[in-house]
Amino acid sequence: MAAKRRILVVEDDGPVRQLVAGHLAKKGHEVVEASDAEQVLLQMSRDRVPFDLVLTDIHLPGLSGVELLRLLLTHSPLRPVIMITGDADEGLARRALGYGAAGYLLKPFELFELDATVQQALARLELVEAAESLARSDSAAAAGDDGTGSAIPMAWLDLADGRSSAGPGHGYRVARIASAIASALPERIDAADREALDLAGRAHELGRLLGPAQSPAELATRTAQLLYDLGIEARVLRVLNNLRERWNGSGGPNGIEGRDIPAASRVLAAADALDHAAVVHLEAGLEPGESMRRALDDLREKAQAHHGPDVAAATTTAAGVIEAIWVLARGLGGAERVRA
Repeated sequence: MAAKRRILVVEDDGPVRQLVAGHLAKKGHEVVEASDAEQVLLQMSRDRVPFDLVLTDIHLPGLSGVELLRLLLTHSPLRPVIMITGDADEGLARRALGYGAAGYLLKPFELFELDATVQQALARLELVEAAESLARSDSAAAAGDDGTGSAIPMAWLDLADGRSSAGPGHGYRVARIASAIASALPERIDAADREALDLAGRAHELGRLLGPAQSPAELATRTAQLLYDLGIEARVLRVLNNLRERWNGSGGPNGIEGRDIPAASRVLAAADALDHAAVVHLEAGLEPGESMRRALDDLREKAQAHHGPDVAAATTTAAGVIEAIWVLARGLGGAERVRA
């Protein structure tokens, strides 16, 4: 772990609490222990120094861990909270993610699992703190002209792209392709949604900065949570939260289908799939134009089931523009950004 942090461990099982607290203390953190939520509230009323991270059991005497989670996030919304629970309550732990939990640990867990979960939560906190610092500085004001229209440093987007299998420029290309598809759906995607779609496209893999994700759905959820922490508007978060849902109901994490999935999310998913597929064909030796034409063919085979008939039709309508955008972006070296 990098910087020393102030961590609160809330657990009514003494041996578990002592094991977690002792391990984190050995890592160099300042650790405070509590056996119930009431102790936490008293601690917070006496101590004005916020905790950087809280780990709390879901089942506590008196106020539950989930209720404590909501109180903590009301008090310090950008400070991560990790839930601890048994296997039987995994569903409850997952629901806690919807309330804003940064992650969860299932008992019994190994210390390496504790380390990984804590490191991911603190990495997210470091990114948020860095963004807040930039926003307060004069350089951040200048960085506001970089086209992101947000508190997201361009260097973060570049780094996330570098960790994507599609390589440098992925987010930029996806945003441009999504814009072309959205242009063919004026009745489904208004101007505000198109603006949200543009930022969502460029930032849709930002969660990679927090480490590997187990699935595309987890990456989308992680990215949305990070952008929420950065104060990005709700429209963008809605696009990303539903990015991996599928028209036929086979996606996740929300289990919705058909027109319940926002059109902007389905457009972004199609654009992302096109860019990834085109890169695969390019690496197989095809020319850029032919690579995107093959990717469009690939998409047509599953677009109806994955993205819906309206997005499938819009992608076909915009095929020529999509191919031109992709060839131009690759010709600029991928990472180059052009004002659209």
